[in-house]
Parts: sequence; C-alpha cells; structure tokens
Amino acid sequence: MLKRAMQTTRGRLTLLLSVVGVVILGTAALDHLAFDRFETYGDALWSALLHLLDPSALQDDEGAAERTIGVFQVVTGLVLLVGVLFTLVAESVGSSIERLGRVDPPVRARGHLLVIGGADLLGEAAGALALASDLGDRRPPVVVMAPESDRPSRRRLLAELRRQADPLKVELIFGDVAEESGFELAAAHDASTILILPATGGPVVAEAADVEVMQAGLSLKAYLAKRAAEPEVRLLFRRGRHVDAIWDQFPPGWDAVVGDRILAAILRIAMTRLDQVPEASYLVDPGGEGDESLLTRARETAESEARRLRLTIVGCGIAAPALMEDLAQAGGDRFELTMLAGRGAFDANLGREDPAGLELRFRETALGDPEHLARELESSRPDVVLVTPSPTSRDLRISDAEATLSLLHVLRLLGPKTPVLAELFMPESVERLPRDPRLLPVSALQAVSAALALSIFDPERSQALERTLTEGD
Repeated sequence: MLKRAMQTTRGRLTLLLSVVGVVILGTAALDHLAFDRFETYGDALWSALLHLLDPSALQDDEGAAERTIGVFQVVTGLVLLVGVLFTLVAESVGSSIERLGRVDPPVRARGHLLVIGGADLLGEAAGALALASDLGDRRPPVVVMAPESDRPSRRRLLAELRRQADPLKVELIFGDVAEESGFELAAAHDASTILILPATGGPVVAEAADVEVMQAGLSLKAYLAKRAAEPEVRLLFRRGRHVDAIWDQFPPGWDAVVGDRILAAILRIAMTRLDQVPEASYLVDPGGEGDESLLTRARETAESEARRLRLTIVGCGIAAPALMEDLAQAGGDRFELTMLAGRGAFDANLGREDPAGLELRFRETALGDPEHLARELESSRPDVVLVTPSPTSRDLRISDAEATLSLLHVLRLLGPKTPVLAELFMPESVERLPRDPRLLPVSALQAVSAALALSIFDPERSQALERTLTEGD
C-alpha cells in the first residue's frame, strides 16, 4: 500500500504531511509529559510549531534535552516541510504548466475542410486534397485533427502534411473524437466539409479501423445535432459490408468512400471495358508502360473460342469479397476463376469457394515458392492474371514487398501475351515496378485518394463516376 501511495504526487504529499504531523505531536508530548517543560499540552504543541516553521526559535532553548528536541523539530521543518514539500509543489506546478503547453488553442477558421484521423492515412489524404484543388479554384483552409497518441510526432507529421497538401494551407491539432471538446477544438460546427478517416492504420485491421470511423461518425452526428450545423461529411471505410451494417444510423446527406468497393470496381472495369472508362484508365497503369490492348485481346480470344475468360488471382486480400461481388454483377458466367493463395489469407479474407454465387477454384499455394507457383499457374492456364497482396502485417510496405515478389515470379513464368493486373497499396510501390508491356498496376491508396478528392471537391462528378463503376458491363 505504501508503495502505491508513493507513485502519485498526492500520495507522496499525504505521506509527507503525516510524517510532519507525527513529529510535531510526538515531540510536543515528550516536552510536556517527559520533561514537564510546559504546563499544558497545547503550549508544548505551539512551541513545536514555532521550531518547525522558525529556526530562530532555537535561541530560546536551554538545557541539553530542550535543545535536542528543538534541533530535531527545526531539522524536520527544514528538510521535510520546506525542502520536500516545496519540491512536490514545484513538481505539481510544473506538471500543470506542461499540460497547459499540450493543449491546442481552438481553431479560428470558418468554412474550412476538417480532416479527422490517424497519422497513417493523413499524408495520403493531404495528397488527395492537393490533387483535388487542381480540379478547380476552391482552396479552403485545411484543419487536421489527429489523436493524442500522435502528438509526439507533431513536427514530422505537420511537415509531411504541408508538403503533400501544398498549395493548401494546413493547421494541425490534436483532440479526442470521443468527446465534444475535440470537435469544439476543431470548430467542426463551422467547417464546410468534414472527412473522417480511421485512426488505426494497416491493411490487416479493417474491422478495427471501420469501427473507429463508425464511432467517430456517431459522435460527430450527436455534436452537429446539438449545434444545428450541417456541413458535408465524408467517411472512409475499408469494407463495404461494414458500411451496410451502420449506414442507416447516419444522416441522408452524408457520403461513404469505401476502399474495397472502389478498388474492386476498378479491377472489374479493367478486365471488362477499360477503354470505355477514362477515369479508371487513369488509375490503371498510371505510368503508361503497359499494353492495355492485351486485355482486349484476351477477352476476344475467350469469346472466339466460345469459353469463359480464365482469370487467375494470385493472393487474397481484403478487397477479395467486393471483387467477387463485382465480377458476379458483371456476369459470373463470363469468368472461370482460380485463386492461388495461402490458406490463412484465404480463410481470413474470403473463406468460401462460392463467394457471391460464383464458382471459384481455390488452390492452396505457397506464393514464395516459384516451383509451386509455376505448377499452379500452368494448371489454371490463365488468360488474365491478377496479383493482389495477402497482408500479414500492418506495414503497407511489407505487404507491397510480398506482393511484388509474387508479381515478379508471375511475370517470369507467364508467356509474352498474358496481361497481368497488379494491385499494390502505395503509389511509390507501383512506380518502382519493372517496365513490362504485360503489366498493368493499380495503387489502392491512389484509387481511394482520387475518390476522396472527387467526393469532396467535385461531388457531381463523383456521383457520375460512381454510377459508371457500379453499372453492369
């Protein structure tokens, strides 16, 4: 118990005052009862207090016993009461000043764009906003509210945000979306648009990330209702099925940007009619190194032979369920599907061989084993290959590195006319891929960033693109 008490300033202060009290009461009792120096215990107690607070009281002491007790009382006052007590007070005052230094002043902006989320996605969001500002003349001030856990990296985070968001002006604050004070700090009621991102990063925590967005959205809904404010609100989700579970709880004017559905729609468009959707064409093979006509010829070959298009998917990521739904919408009988992936990734992200009513042949494959991969590719005889990450880490770079190695094996094993779609997370991972006419890469983060940009800065164009991506082929 004593150890626990010493761990807090309040506990140490209580213990100190208790020791001082025992010394005063004990020495006063000794003076009165043992040495009979005072007629009453009250007089002895008063003398003890004088010695404790005023060392000059020693000059009135006479005799060895009286002086010994007096010196003990004075030393107690100097060491415990003055030294230790003042140290504890200084510590408390210093802690209070430090806490005040960590409190951000309220935002004074009006009509601003408020971005709420964790450091892992804020940089990409800032890049999307800068891209979107080039679409028109609208350049509102941007306020970014990150969680308190990101405060130690404030300087680095702010520099990165300002670099990626240029020419937009960015202000960074830290707050808690679970409390109204966070929204007050960010002046959410005066914002023109609010974008809510997950606080948790990484591809393997989709459930946790989407629940964070739900909780922040519900807190924001309650706050805006109290303030009678109606800014435009956009929420970024990882998985569409999570949106379906919560969306009726949000106001009709709010919009969801759903990562797996965006990516799945782009991949489906790439395999069915890429030449008819310029926006998707911009996101597929942004470097322009690949030969898109290989996809067209693969479809034409399958049609001329009166058979289904053989699509082999190497890897199984979080967008797999949404991709199966999109392929089913495009006409499931048009595809002969084979998935080569590890059992763990398949069970975690898809879990069944008849997703969305499709027939899928799953082959458990060690993607890092070229010989095993070669046998399975030869068996599936693909017209088109799609390589996707099978995330095993929250680090996007690690996931991209694993998918890149699988992609390199696939390119080496395939013939010169087989197109390969490659889904990676980060734009820089796409930029570093080898130049190969068969290769048509897509960055998931770039696709989501583009969708965010359109949703915030050009809602009409965003809705038109959404209709294009979701309509049948």
